[in-house]
Amino acid sequence: MSDIERLRLVAAVAGTHSMHEAARAHGVAQSTVTRAVAATEQMVGMQLFRRGTSGAQLAAGARTAITLIERIVAAYDELAALGGGAAAAGLRFVHRQGVPIPDRLDGAIVRWNRAESVRAELVLDDDPLGAVRAGRAEFAVERFDRQEKHDLEGEVIRLTRLDRVELLNRPAPSDTVRAFLTFLG
Repeated sequence: MSDIERLRLVAAVAGTHSMHEAARAHGVAQSTVTRAVAATEQMVGMQLFRRGTSGAQLAAGARTAITLIERIVAAYDELAALGGGAAAAGLRFVHRQGVPIPDRLDGAIVRWNRAESVRAELVLDDDPLGAVRAGRAEFAVERFDRQEKHDLEGEVIRLTRLDRVELLNRPAPSDTVRAFLTFLG
């Protein structure tokens, strides 16, 4: 496994707070994620996660390292896409820290990665809408905000009395984006 793949798995653990969920999202065994986290902790010289019954929570002082890891993964994907080369993931679903990934979307990404050659992955970013507009991601996962106006197409993927989460994409989506939306059902 390459260093960037290891860092991608660590970023997924940070985003999901779960080794199991990170493994599911990337279509790998949980032991692969555990080894990736251990190797990264050894590389940075510090514990990144506290493991317990509440999942994998950031260890004290790990926020800076995790932020750097997320930036490295994002920069790698950006670099790979620069010359028209394929980025590591074919479909990027960008979300902010604290925005829950609905089970419906998480399950669809796992099933998609098992069935399709074009990979899908969750990515953390402070500006998901900006990432989609700039072409750094195909989808933004955002809480619905009646105040914010945007030029993106959306589909509600989670709706409760207190929370509405939308999956947003640019108008005139690519064939792959349309295929995922159909897959999502």
